[in-house]
Amino acid sequence: MKNELTMQLKKKSGFRDQQKAVKWFQQWVSQLESLNGKQYERIELETFLGKTWVWGLNNSAATAETIVIFPGARTSSLFWDFDNGPAALQEKYRLFLVETNGLPNLSDSNTPDIRSLSYGDWAVDVLDQLTVEKAYVAGASFGGLVCMKLCMVAPL
Repeated sequence: MKNELTMQLKKKSGFRDQQKAVKWFQQWVSQLESLNGKQYERIELETFLGKTWVWGLNNSAATAETIVIFPGARTSSLFWDFDNGPAALQEKYRLFLVETNGLPNLSDSNTPDIRSLSYGDWAVDVLDQLTVEKAYVAGASFGGLVCMKLCMVAPL
């Protein structure tokens, strides 16, 4: 695994008004939880890209198979839970919805060069900290690219 000293960051993105954006985002999450009748486990990890937020569902089922979801560009992983999308899955699987660093969410804004394997190294770091040894990974668009980089860095 690489660390922040050896990885070159390509960009840093952020909100114009960080405090206002975080407050709005947290209210939005609360509304989504209320609409879907669920509470996400809030998991804050310290990765080499900085703070990374993960939303967990059914994580007390330690022996259940695991699904890890990465969002598309300029979205949140919680978009996957619009209309209570993973409701049927969360009965059988542990779900982790990862807020990719550098996208508009609560994770830090550090972004490595997308042409490198750094997002794959970062995803390994995230899975290690979540103690996930084996998982199904899913991602839309940019999230699919993160999944591909993960598989290139840590093939099973």
